[in-house]
Amino acid sequence: MSGKIMMNKGRFLKAALSGTVLLTALTLWGCGTKGYDDITAARNAALDAAITTTKAPAIIDAATLKGWIDEGKLNAPAGSLDRVALVSVTTLKNYSTASKKHIPGAALFDSSSELYATREEGLGPVGSMVPSGAQIDAVIKKLGIDANTTIVLTIPKASTDSEHYPQSRAYFTFRYWGFDRNRVKILNGGDDAWDIAAAADTTYGPLTKSAPVITPSTYSVAKNKAGLKDVLRYSVTELIARVDALIADSTQLNSWQMIEARGATTTPYITNAFRTKDPTGGTAHAMMFLGDRVNGESTRNRLYPSKADLVTRMATLPLLNGAENAFLSPDKKTIAMCGSAISASPSFVLFDAVLAVPEGQIMLYDGSSSQWNGYSNARIAAANPTATTAQIEAWAFDTRIQGTLPTTGSLATLLSGYALNAPSSGLMNQIETADKAYMAPAAATGTTTSTGGSAGGGC
Repeated sequence: MSGKIMMNKGRFLKAALSGTVLLTALTLWGCGTKGYDDITAARNAALDAAITTTKAPAIIDAATLKGWIDEGKLNAPAGSLDRVALVSVTTLKNYSTASKKHIPGAALFDSSSELYATREEGLGPVGSMVPSGAQIDAVIKKLGIDANTTIVLTIPKASTDSEHYPQSRAYFTFRYWGFDRNRVKILNGGDDAWDIAAAADTTYGPLTKSAPVITPSTYSVAKNKAGLKDVLRYSVTELIARVDALIADSTQLNSWQMIEARGATTTPYITNAFRTKDPTGGTAHAMMFLGDRVNGESTRNRLYPSKADLVTRMATLPLLNGAENAFLSPDKKTIAMCGSAISASPSFVLFDAVLAVPEGQIMLYDGSSSQWNGYSNARIAAANPTATTAQIEAWAFDTRIQGTLPTTGSLATLLSGYALNAPSSGLMNQIETADKAYMAPAAATGTTTSTGGSAGGGC
């Protein structure tokens, strides 16, 4: 094992020296006598050779990850032109337990405490929402992420379907907070893919319980040039407007579709939403398009399909539109939802990472039913005794769903007086208003009302 360590150290030193030579060369070119075009071409060629991770697709395999490790990119020093942060999205127990372990060099993104937040939006607070700017900044600093880092998301071996969800939810979270698609990757099959590769090739190295020592970064999402990608996220106010538009004009369904990932027996569900079905005839689940598993073994992690396979599966595996079969289109604008936007996140990855649709063509409805289940006429009226019928019905989902709303919802508190503001009011999209302010304080407008994790710098 010591020989492997020395070899890896040698590779890392070589990569570091190569980076130093490259930076020196770039400086010298700037002071040389070549023509401007020659200097620019030389610089671009050198940068192109040094930066390799951005050229890979969003879904990568174990061999691609190993190649980057061999190049010395994993946890490379701050300031490196191209570095990799390998992130295990799971619980501390799964990350460190002897039966699971993790890929050497992978750091923990704790899905039980760092991936979700309770934040106010619409009529009140709801859990499992996207973390605030301050929360995600704490994570990226801990993981050593900076502007030149490619984030590779993995999960422990033999993960259940519910343990797959945090990986895709983390992908959405980084994308929402302004990271480009070419800098956020998913290791297809997670640690199982690495484990299988290591069994065939000892240079991969076995899974380990040891946590790497990561030098924290000083980076902030506010430095992401793309800004907040709120076009990837749907708020409750946006959903109300879209559902009403689709009900009023059915021709809009020619260009829009909604996915309810909780399955064909889900009730109630949003009108016009397609409910997922299990193609094997078993219990319906959110992973209906992820039928393949690592090494073909039923106990291994699921695999995202290729783009071609996904398009074929969308054309042949039906969902349920009311009582009728329906098929997803890879080309329509799509809103994915579920109970709390966790099991819907693989659907977001299918469109954003596998199909690579234009930004704004796939959206994750963050609140999902954990939010709208509380928006009944009765509950809103009880929380807002002075509200008019029109004000209540502007928010209530009683006429926007198929089925009956539960008598109690997981939205614990409806904020008194909020029904007096229409869903279209800028005051009612509190999360995205706060997050835009965190990203660009001087440019943000509007006010927010926040509790728990919703407060962010610059608000």
